[in-house]
Amino acid sequence: MANVTAVFVGAGYLNISPALFIGGLSISLGILTFGKGVMETVGRKLVWLDPFSALVVVLAEALTVHMHTFVRVPVSTSQAVVEAILGVGIIKGISTVSRRTLGNILIGWFLAPMVASFIAIALYFTIHLQYVPAP
Repeated sequence: MANVTAVFVGAGYLNISPALFIGGLSISLGILTFGKGVMETVGRKLVWLDPFSALVVVLAEALTVHMHTFVRVPVSTSQAVVEAILGVGIIKGISTVSRRTLGNILIGWFLAPMVASFIAIALYFTIHLQYVPAP
């Protein structure tokens, strides 16, 4: 949440309290709508994780995010967890990694910013439309 809301707080568009509220609301909406599917994809379809492997994944994700925080580089926790799962999958044997699921995740990572950009452009132009009466 800080990766997104901090930009608006730093630019002076939002104060901290509204940014936290909007960020928390967005995360809650994401959990309610896509949470189950994302968890199943990451936890079962990409690489099947037993409890110990899941613990290793969470620890590797936390360590990755923590190290990036020290050097002040924002990092996506979603990408960090997928990378940790891929690491566990490679250790278990490359055949345990579902290439199709990995491909779908990578396509989503590349398409999401483009789709968000098009939506933002469309909203910008829609908001800034002006009515000009005919002569």
